[in-house]
Amino acid sequence: MRMMTTLDAQKQRLVEELVEAKEQIALINAQPCPDFKILNYYMDVVSRDTQLVEMIDSHLFGEQESRASSWVC
Repeated sequence: MRMMTTLDAQKQRLVEELVEAKEQIALINAQPCPDFKILNYYMDVVSRDTQLVEMIDSHLFGEQESRASSWVC
């Protein structure tokens, strides 16, 4: 079993933030007169956090592949 790294912890925090932002977007959209400034803020949070999670995943998977190839040699 792999121990949680700093990147794992950062990813977990970002995923939690993504869930909260998406919940806020749903609540804002459900209002009769949504506040578009706040809506745009949460949309930006979702976009940014999604990109960061993808970058972390890319780094973690790349790291695992390089470790696996070093074990084979």
